[in-house]
Amino acid sequence: MTKYAKILSSGVALSKTQNVLGYSAWPSVARDADGNILMACSGNRIMHVCPFGKVLVVKSIDEGRTWSSPMIAVDTPLDDRDAGILNLGGGRMMISTFNNTREDQRRWAAGGKYGTKTLIDLALAYLPALTDAQEEKYIGSLLCISENNGFSWGEPFKAPVTSPHGPCLMKNGSLIYAGIPYHNDDPARPGYPVAVYKSDDYKSFYKIADIPVCPDFPDLQYNEVHVVELPNGRLVLQVRIDEFGKSYEERIFTICQSVSDDGGTTWSTLKRTGATGAPPHLLYHSSGTLISVYGRRTPGYGIQAMFSKDNGDSWDTDYFVWDKGENADLGYPASVELDNGDILTVFYTMQPGEKLCSILWTRWRLPE
Repeated sequence: MTKYAKILSSGVALSKTQNVLGYSAWPSVARDADGNILMACSGNRIMHVCPFGKVLVVKSIDEGRTWSSPMIAVDTPLDDRDAGILNLGGGRMMISTFNNTREDQRRWAAGGKYGTKTLIDLALAYLPALTDAQEEKYIGSLLCISENNGFSWGEPFKAPVTSPHGPCLMKNGSLIYAGIPYHNDDPARPGYPVAVYKSDDYKSFYKIADIPVCPDFPDLQYNEVHVVELPNGRLVLQVRIDEFGKSYEERIFTICQSVSDDGGTTWSTLKRTGATGAPPHLLYHSSGTLISVYGRRTPGYGIQAMFSKDNGDSWDTDYFVWDKGENADLGYPASVELDNGDILTVFYTMQPGEKLCSILWTRWRLPE
């Protein structure tokens, strides 16, 4: 039986599909020091892989009903991708992103995936203009900080791992960043090993743990991690498990979970949650319910959520919070709790009749 949360309304946070560089994707969301909602995403793109990508930020001052025009927060010479956003406190905000190499982007363009010859030629003309020094400076996982509540953003600096929604701020004021090492190619490790780092100054990181591989999926790829700290101090980490090389209808595409009850020093072995999609974004709700949202990329395309009443020990999975997906090019949802306890979830998808993706939102309540 198909399950639904109580969906209240939905709308568009950012759509530039009328532009040639109009593809937007991979959003995150956070409140600023004034309680406004900031949404960060990768935009100004031709498509999924594109050398012209930038991190854009839009603001809502009415709890997600309407949104500002976008500002450019990160614009390196490379293809600034998945954008996380985090409130550090005291008017400081953090954005996370990462890049592909020039060669990765050249292969996509040369393979004809940009559609028209004009766009292919545009990308192939731009990429050789980038220098080795520019790529070395910006390639990998990046963070940048705003000191003025997201009004302007500092120079990006490198982080040791990458994940779509970035680090988590702990109650003690430190950051915990769980993700995968950028372009790890170690044949001795299955998939992409998940590593956990901490930072006390928000700029330098030290490694505290590796997450044990799920015995059910020893040879699949592990990527796109999110972690949240619960009121009792438990850290809950979820990760996308993926069987690349097959269609979404045929492949394993799910979420596994690990927990730490000692501040991140030791972690349980990853185990299945039962979710029929990925990647995850975790939110601890004021009701005491732990929420994880994720994209469903099989027919019935949409955004789903699962709920835990016991601090992540068990999950009630696969409730739709939005069910109007056109195809599998969607997802990467992220949520924030609103003043009355409703949940606002942002995500990317292709709207009916369009060929480029936009950032949409859905407002919903926990199922009774």
